[in-house]
Amino acid sequence: MNQATEKGNGIDLRPEWGIFIPSVLVIILISIPAVLYPKAAEEVVSAIYQPFAANFGTLYLWITVGLIILCVYFACSRYGDIKFGDPDEKPEFSLSSWIAMIFCSGVAGAVMFWSIIEPLWDIVQPPQYAAPMSTQAYDWALAYLLLHWGPNAWCTYFITALPIAYMFHIRRKPFLRISSAADMIIGKQKDGLLGRCVDVFFILGLLFCTAVTMCISLPTVEAALARVFGITPSFGLEIAILFVSALLAGVTVYLGLKKGIKRLSDINVVIALAMVAYGALVGPTSSLFDIFTNAVGKMLGNFWSMTFWTNPFSEGSFPRDWTIFYALFWAGYGPFMGLFIARISRGRTVREVIGWGMFGTVAGGFMIHGVFGSYTLWAQYHGIIDAVSILKTQGAPAAMMAVIDTLPFSKVVMLIYCAFSTIFLATTVNSGCYVVAATATRRMPVDADPHRYHCTFWAVAQGLLALGLLAMGGLEVAKIFGNFSGALMALPSLLLTACWLKIIREDGKDLLHTYRAKD
Repeated sequence: MNQATEKGNGIDLRPEWGIFIPSVLVIILISIPAVLYPKAAEEVVSAIYQPFAANFGTLYLWITVGLIILCVYFACSRYGDIKFGDPDEKPEFSLSSWIAMIFCSGVAGAVMFWSIIEPLWDIVQPPQYAAPMSTQAYDWALAYLLLHWGPNAWCTYFITALPIAYMFHIRRKPFLRISSAADMIIGKQKDGLLGRCVDVFFILGLLFCTAVTMCISLPTVEAALARVFGITPSFGLEIAILFVSALLAGVTVYLGLKKGIKRLSDINVVIALAMVAYGALVGPTSSLFDIFTNAVGKMLGNFWSMTFWTNPFSEGSFPRDWTIFYALFWAGYGPFMGLFIARISRGRTVREVIGWGMFGTVAGGFMIHGVFGSYTLWAQYHGIIDAVSILKTQGAPAAMMAVIDTLPFSKVVMLIYCAFSTIFLATTVNSGCYVVAATATRRMPVDADPHRYHCTFWAVAQGLLALGLLAMGGLEVAKIFGNFSGALMALPSLLLTACWLKIIREDGKDLLHTYRAKD
């Protein structure tokens, strides 16, 4: 199809230069100094973020709880009947593939990493005034892991998807952008400087958040390959892994949503289920189930106190290091996941998007954390391995591989993990590149995709940005950049939430009349 024909059909897949060029320029202006002067860049970002987290971090805990309440309300209320699309329209994707794409895009390869590493840190520097390495510390560790990866994480994704899906599938706006979704708040400014700033702001935050995820995942893949093949970890090996991940992301995003991203997500969910089943069967199955059950009960029984705990009467930094970190991390992905979920949710109701989406993603995370988080704590507690000492002396990737090494056929498991993590990472990157390309496209109706070369360009840019963060080095650096990006991206999330509330107030009755009359 030539460009003229595309325009004649209301489609113009050329880049929107007013969004594309500023985004690229800012990335270049940030990345080059960060690579050339990594220590100075780290100090600057840390100097900006630390006072912010100290003064405003607790606010994000309230925001998270507010979003959970809104999700429950809209899923259970009459507004749950609103369908994104025509009243008789069928879902574009099957339920299993739909959940798989959301889960794989939302958690990336970090889900396996944190399922092992976070419980170890939680028993070393425990929450709720527990003594380090005590029984109480073990008791809290998995409960907090489930809290951080449970509804608190996913609520931001689904609530931000609602106004975007409304504008894209019901009002048929040919723009998959934050500014377009916020039309009812910013009005005509969506096409002016304010709208451009919102979209550029979103693109930058998303690219940095995804780069942070890549920097967290790549060292663990490197450690696995080094352990299996006896090679020495190096920056060059990290670059090679980054290249493979970016290449896989580029190929799948080039193939498009249905042929690339959907198929890759389906494959990775099968791998994830196989790893969970293997870990549960070869490990101490009964003990793992006991640890997981205890953690679920402890989390549910203390949900509000765990979420709101700020440690005001001691010098510990657990809430800032973990609960607030996660609140900002998920906020950073909120607008991106909102756009992506909105794009793939045509034909689904509000109740389906929130209900099935929340159930499927939380259940997926609980299975992975329930098996590998429980196994890590069991192995540490019973002296199978001193993963805590390895964590302190050799770092998180080495500790993770040491835990996996205690499983039967550990080398095979490590290779499968490499594939699992790389595909998970590629799914997040290609979903992000798809959304960024859609944001920077002139006109893209609901049945179209961004231009393939446009998507591929952003996959390359994403890889280069991650390379810059890798050059700076270290998990703590990645966490600082992730928190900083999340703090910025929370603003578009709040804007989208306000927009959805206004949509319900102004159009809710008409929408309910339309869909209930059809039923």
